[in-house]
Amino acid sequence: MAKESYTKVGRFGKTHGLNGGIRILVEDAFLDAALEAEVLFAPVDGSPVPYFNEGVLLESPLVIKLEDVDTKEAAKALTGLDILLPAEEVEAEELGIEDFRLLEGFTVVTETEGEIGPILSVEAYPEQILALVSYQGREVLIPLNETFLQAIDPEAERVEMQLPEGLLDL
Repeated sequence: MAKESYTKVGRFGKTHGLNGGIRILVEDAFLDAALEAEVLFAPVDGSPVPYFNEGVLLESPLVIKLEDVDTKEAAKALTGLDILLPAEEVEAEELGIEDFRLLEGFTVVTETEGEIGPILSVEAYPEQILALVSYQGREVLIPLNETFLQAIDPEAERVEMQLPEGLLDL
């Protein structure tokens, strides 16, 4: 039996009230999927544990109620844990140029080359969005697509990418 794949869509935040309400912090691209999901998963001891979504208690900040999470203490146990959804249920909204412009100033890093350099700007070209990156004293264009993007770390302002050999030599 194949192991189910999960996508991180956000994390559980602070508790809300005394009856198990908990704030959720969900990436905008996954908000609809998270709110429509009957079950949210959280990693506990390395395995995804299901929590049934009973609905939204408050919209701003976003607070939900989960089945069998009926006390502040029970909700507090989830604080800080990732929110996961089965990968096949998650369709991220198409990211546009404005979303990628938030990466300007972030540092591009690859496994093979290490630190490449900062993203100077993000440009829209026909059929693709490219990052203009400072690399070894010159500027290179790198496509921002799901093939190359591996991870984005907003706190460290880093973009991890897997680039094809020779791309930086163009």
